[in-house]
Amino acid sequence: MINYHVHTSLCRHATGTIDEYIRAAADAGLHEIGFSDHAPIPLPMREGITMEPGEVESYIALVLASKEKYADSIDVRLGFEVDYPLFGTFDDKYFSDPRIDFITGSCHFIGSWAFDHPREIGEFEKRKIDDVYAEYYSILRAMAETGRFDIFGHFDLVKKFGHRPVKNFSAAIEGIARVMARAGTAAEINTSGLQKPVGEMYPSEDIVKILFDCNVPVTIGTDAHAPDNVAFNIAGAIGLLKKTGYRKISGFRSRKRYEIAI
Repeated sequence: MINYHVHTSLCRHATGTIDEYIRAAADAGLHEIGFSDHAPIPLPMREGITMEPGEVESYIALVLASKEKYADSIDVRLGFEVDYPLFGTFDDKYFSDPRIDFITGSCHFIGSWAFDHPREIGEFEKRKIDDVYAEYYSILRAMAETGRFDIFGHFDLVKKFGHRPVKNFSAAIEGIARVMARAGTAAEINTSGLQKPVGEMYPSEDIVKILFDCNVPVTIGTDAHAPDNVAFNIAGAIGLLKKTGYRKISGFRSRKRYEIAI
């Protein structure tokens, strides 16, 4: 099986070495591990959240060395998790860098508000929840329309602390899904939501159904910030996908998507 959402200590909020993540993945029976550490965002926002701009090449070198080192036991993929809207601190040249296997697009900010950060949770009380969701899904729609990302990370991350919309956003989600399907962009089934206050995967089963109906490809990630989480509930993600109708997931090599039977 695979995991396309694994971080490293360069982001300053993950622990463990790349070797430890890879060995844990191999021990768990994974066939592919995709490192997708946080691409740099501006100061002061990036403190404790992402690598520094000057560390991008070091990160690439570390993962590429691991690809070669572990080639006989597991396929190692090189990726980045890039925040959208783009901040300009991740050099645009990396979107066409042949060394990179995949780029995951994620939204962690609405304006300057880091809505998924525990220290920012109080801001939810100052805003209308439907307005928050509307702006969030508007950002995701814009991200989909760029066609620049291989994977959408944690599709409904905005629910992390258990805040639910009053309005039904199915139409907006379907619109995003149809754009993703046309571009061949995969949605990530992210198991880490089970460890957050919301207590469910990203995205919800209802959204996974919409993705399936719109022919959106999918992949799997655990959002691992420690080696112990490198295979967290991947079996549950597979179960959700099969229940919804999926029979294949996506892997990536050199920004090209391929299918893996489940």
